[in-house]
Amino acid sequence: MNNSRPVSRVKARRVSDQKSAASRQWLYLTVAAAALLFLVLSVSSAKAQFPRLGLSTSPDHYEDSIDVELGEIFELYICVFGVDEDTPLDQEFSSIAWVLHQVCCGAALLVDEVDFNPNFQHEGLPTLGVISSSEVCVDEPVILLATLHSTMIADEDGPYLVAAGPYQEAVDCEGNNPIMMGMAITVNLTGATTSSESATWDTVKAVYR
Repeated sequence: MNNSRPVSRVKARRVSDQKSAASRQWLYLTVAAAALLFLVLSVSSAKAQFPRLGLSTSPDHYEDSIDVELGEIFELYICVFGVDEDTPLDQEFSSIAWVLHQVCCGAALLVDEVDFNPNFQHEGLPTLGVISSSEVCVDEPVILLATLHSTMIADEDGPYLVAAGPYQEAVDCEGNNPIMMGMAITVNLTGATTSSESATWDTVKAVYR
């Protein structure tokens, strides 16, 4: 009995095996390249330092929470800070675009009045986006863009997150567009639950009068 295989089939299998090996090599190279790219990006991100643009409960340093009563008018500040608490802002800016994000979750922040920084010209509304620009370079360790006189509406007491962040690219005085990180604060609201329960009880009593 002749157990030899046809030469054409042997060649076809060898070609197929070579293609499979080549495909595996490309796959390995692709995975290795992706891993290397991820490592480079991770190292770059770790070294990168981004200014912080967003909300604070203090106008000259970052404070991340405030206690308020239902109906109380309180101030929040839109600021640009350095990369961390120990590093002042070291860039000069000619244009900064920012926006106030809505509260999460189950509450609403109402902005009753806005005091804008007079060193900038401001176009827009906080909840829709504001472009704050200046004809001269603004060089300050902390840039206060606006003071928001606000009230909080909610049905229940509790902590509520409010945030602000970039609206469009900022422009520094060298014409660059630095990436900025957004910032959030916590509004600890009290008085809402008590008022809601009182209103509900008054309604029930009125039914049986």
